[in-house]
Amino acid sequence: MKKLILGAALLLAACSGADGDVTNSAGDSAILSQSDVTADTAPWGTFFPYFTEDTHILRPVLVGVAKIDAGEEIHPPHRHADEEYLMVTKGRGEWYLNGETRPAKEGDILFARAWDYHGVKAAEDSPLEFVVFKYSSRNERAPTDPNPDLPEELTP
Repeated sequence: MKKLILGAALLLAACSGADGDVTNSAGDSAILSQSDVTADTAPWGTFFPYFTEDTHILRPVLVGVAKIDAGEEIHPPHRHADEEYLMVTKGRGEWYLNGETRPAKEGDILFARAWDYHGVKAAEDSPLEFVVFKYSSRNERAPTDPNPDLPEELTP
């Protein structure tokens, strides 16, 4: 649980400026380069939050790139009410989805429905880079947790 809270805090910090305002807006159409984004360095690697502001359809929104150091993970497998896509763009590692693990390699895409346990970890000898698209509908109520007694994060 501590790692999940730390991970969420790191992502929130990465998405906010010193005054707490969101630094990247999805309010207007935009093309952003990595040099346009303020990187957040963490013990596991670096996160680049490209778009973090709500749109007229989605709330909350997180679109970014994570660069995970070899053998590291942002946090253990976890679950939440938002849907999420992860696409490995470089490196290799291991996917986790609802109790199963399998190799993660360049070009793979994971989709996690609300409340499904999911995660990705870099291989011991390879860094891993992925793009994340995490969101919920602004106009629909988030799905109710079907297992409210389960932890948000799986710990080893």
